[in-house]
Amino acid sequence: MDLDFFRRLTEPLSTKAARARARTQLEAAMACAALVAAAEDKPGLAQRLMLDQILDGAESLRGGDPHVAVGLFENFLGALRDNPVDGRGRALSAIAVFAGAPDTARMLMQIARAMAGAQPQTGGRVKAEIASIARALAQPCEAQAAAPELESETAPPSVIVLSNEKGGTGKSTTAMHLAIALMRRGHKVGTIDLDGHQGTLSRYIANRQRSAQGGLTGLPIPDHRRIAPSTLRDRDAARAEERGRLSDALRALAGCRYVLIDTPGSHANLSRLGVEQADWLITPLNDSFLDLDVLADIDRERRAVTGPSTYGRMVLDEMRRRTEIGRPALRWIVMRNRLGHLDSRNTRDMDDLLRQLGARMGFEVQAGISERVVFRELFYKGLTLFDPLQGEDGNVEAPGRAAMSRRHARREIEDIIAALDLPDRAQLDRAAPESEQ
Repeated sequence: MDLDFFRRLTEPLSTKAARARARTQLEAAMACAALVAAAEDKPGLAQRLMLDQILDGAESLRGGDPHVAVGLFENFLGALRDNPVDGRGRALSAIAVFAGAPDTARMLMQIARAMAGAQPQTGGRVKAEIASIARALAQPCEAQAAAPELESETAPPSVIVLSNEKGGTGKSTTAMHLAIALMRRGHKVGTIDLDGHQGTLSRYIANRQRSAQGGLTGLPIPDHRRIAPSTLRDRDAARAEERGRLSDALRALAGCRYVLIDTPGSHANLSRLGVEQADWLITPLNDSFLDLDVLADIDRERRAVTGPSTYGRMVLDEMRRRTEIGRPALRWIVMRNRLGHLDSRNTRDMDDLLRQLGARMGFEVQAGISERVVFRELFYKGLTLFDPLQGEDGNVEAPGRAAMSRRHARREIEDIIAALDLPDRAQLDRAAPESEQ
């Protein structure tokens, strides 16, 4: 074979591959720089000058167009500012490409430290971002080893979203119980109510605050934000305003370990924005064929699925988008509420259809909460099943039929938490109120 001919034939391909590798490496470098810069409220002149030195000094980055590099840096910064959760996921995904490339990984860590060193003092958020970059690259990080508690306090919160475009399915009740259960474990928890009109979760928390002011002690209250829909007439401007309000709320709750988001029971822009932020998506569903069409269009005569509903397509589009941009997969759980205690043909048919749908659409099926009077009673006092049982006189109730019913209801919430597979769910039993042990 003519080796010169073979070399001439493959050289353009090699050059193209090399350019692609260089571009990917440049994106990772600018992602590192932007993550560290964004950890401060606003990148200063010293960090801008350091970026110039990095582009000039890093051998593997030399020769590229500095304008392209600065453009990538600004794009990452803009994404981190406009949507911190999404922007951070995108930046870390660009960095994680080089987890199996030790030389490039070391260079990226040097860039992160150089950007941090551009400031006279390095704050906790900067150190936490360097620790996050190190994890993405599978590299050791002295900041993480020296202060592991710092990372847990400053890492972005995990977001659990309760979403269903129909009202009355138990979203707010579930959100409140999950929030208090996580707080009883010792986590800092934030809540966001995107249902600005109905505001059930906001009223639940307001009732809890009144009970605490009225003398009930030991009631943890989450850091809460309520977001009203935009009143702007221009559709695009209204959507942008709502996205900005949600981004501001998430930024204000950045110090929380978990954020619970309750969404409107309607097909609204805020519902879609909530789903975009989810690490876990819980869709509560009343156990009837009348409510099943929130997920898919159903031929009720044949008990067969004809296609996804508007809501189902919205979630599937979000799952597809995450795959395209390299974000972690969404955990989607459909929670069957108001399950009957007796077996019936309707229950079995629902079970078969949901499991077929789950296999096709990528969600898990989980038993939810039963129809119980206790949930309505607790709402008016702002209490949950994870608070000490209170009688009418404010004292802890003696064991009895009511207490037994509450324990069964509490077990239903525990099963939901177990389905989420949160990292420290074993602590839940130790955090149970003494009156229920």
